[in-house]
Amino acid sequence: MVGSLSTFFDAAIQLKYVDRAGWKAKAGVKHPESVADHAYSMCAIGMAMSDAMGLDTERVLKMIVLHDLGESIVGDYMPGQVSAKRKQAEEDSAIKKIISGLPAKVRTEYSRIWREYGQGRTKEARLVRRVDKFEMALQAARYAKDGRPRKMLAQFFETAHAAVGVDDDAMTKILKSLSPAPRRKK
Repeated sequence: MVGSLSTFFDAAIQLKYVDRAGWKAKAGVKHPESVADHAYSMCAIGMAMSDAMGLDTERVLKMIVLHDLGESIVGDYMPGQVSAKRKQAEEDSAIKKIISGLPAKVRTEYSRIWREYGQGRTKEARLVRRVDKFEMALQAARYAKDGRPRKMLAQFFETAHAAVGVDDDAMTKILKSLSPAPRRKK
């Protein structure tokens, strides 16, 4: 049993060493947050939002932990760096490898949760997708407080506004307070 868990544990630890690529390339942050940092913040936000919304918080947290775990093998691709199809195929393969040593019941559950997130059809999956971008906006606001030019961070706020949507909830209100929604082009 111990040996069968090591691949999963190694992947979780590896995320501490995978920098969030967009912060370096697009905002010039020399020492950006890691994917593990991002996932931890997402867990805290997702837990509070899921509980407040009456969703399946355990499933939300598992989905958050799994959602970027494949990046421990494939790295953190920026949007447009590779095709969405290729990114999905690489991450699917990585997740399959990462969970391969887990007991069959656990492997089946994690695989199902991974697919659920990818499909984005359940309330829990849609929440996790929103939290992913919302956390990015919170990090952008932190980088702005640390002296990064807001102009360099604007694209991160714009992406978050597009993904978080117009729901009248805490995430939307906080996001609007961090950065007004971009004006729609006519």
